Amino acid sequence: MIRLPISQDSAADIIPIFRQGLKQSRVKAGEKVVVYADSFTNPVYSAAFMAAARDLEADAFVMTQPLINADASNKLGRANPQRLMIEVMKMADFVVDVSTGGMLYSNDHEAILATGTRILRVREPEDILLRLMPSEEVKDRANRGVARYQSAKKIHLTSPDGTDLVMSKGARAASNQYGMAEEMGRWDHWGTGLVCTTVEEDTVEGVLVLSPGDVLFPFERYVTEPLLITFEKGVASRFEGAREATMLRGYLDQHGDEGARRLSHVGWGVEHRATWEALSTRSWDNAGGVETRSCYGNVLLAIGENRDLGGKNPSRLHIDMAFRSTRLEIDGQPIVDACKFLDESVA
Repeated sequence: MIRLPISQDSAADIIPIFRQGLKQSRVKAGEKVVVYADSFTNPVYSAAFMAAARDLEADAFVMTQPLINADASNKLGRANPQRLMIEVMKMADFVVDVSTGGMLYSNDHEAILATGTRILRVREPEDILLRLMPSEEVKDRANRGVARYQSAKKIHLTSPDGTDLVMSKGARAASNQYGMAEEMGRWDHWGTGLVCTTVEEDTVEGVLVLSPGDVLFPFERYVTEPLLITFEKGVASRFEGAREATMLRGYLDQHGDEGARRLSHVGWGVEHRATWEALSTRSWDNAGGVETRSCYGNVLLAIGENRDLGGKNPSRLHIDMAFRSTRLEIDGQPIVDACKFLDESVA
């Protein structure tokens, strides 16, 4: 959970920031806006988003539910909105999700979006939100990435430490995030900039290596020694390495299922303002995960649940991994390598 300072005085600073972020998502006069929170949400965020939406002449209010019974008790870190709250969100034009766990990869997320409701996830501290304010530049880069990724058939990852992983994308659609939920039925996450796709789950074959300095979520830590993951017929069958390998294997054994060992999505970051070292410099407030995932030219890969992205892999878990020294090729053509774009059409 992000640890944010709580002070009524801070609202004076963050209301203008939130108002600008809502304007980027085209929140306008007359729209019905719901701020979805829980009992552990920073109350300044809830109130400030309501005030910012009302400044834009939207009809806004906050819904708050208990965290312990509704969210934290499921041990998965995902929001679990009560049925009445889900129905209210279906009737809204726009939802600001400031809940502790967030609704992505939950069963009700797609049902809300299917009604045309837009959802913007917000969880980062205010200085990160200001620095990574949604921008047209990042949106354009993310859209060009989707256009390039859309026609891909084969994806190949390699690295100096031994990654050699191949997979078929087939007809799976590419998607992106750029911090704006400006279109009907769109979900996005303020501070995120990335392009990704799901793949045909059974086609993933080879070895994936996390090198020292790469990031393993959900532990929110940099890998200290190489971690080798072997995929056979789409399933991560072996985890070799030291501390992080032991932690990941144990986490999957305790909390996971068969789907948790299958590849979820793969792509690259497009946020030029994001910093790789954020997880270490922001350890005091547990922030930085969003921008580390989004760093310009990095490779982002996940295992686990992917149905929200158009995949076919149900799971209780979703685990992201971010790579600094990995090369991604589409149909034999290089896209990124070690955080540098080799394809200028998506740079």
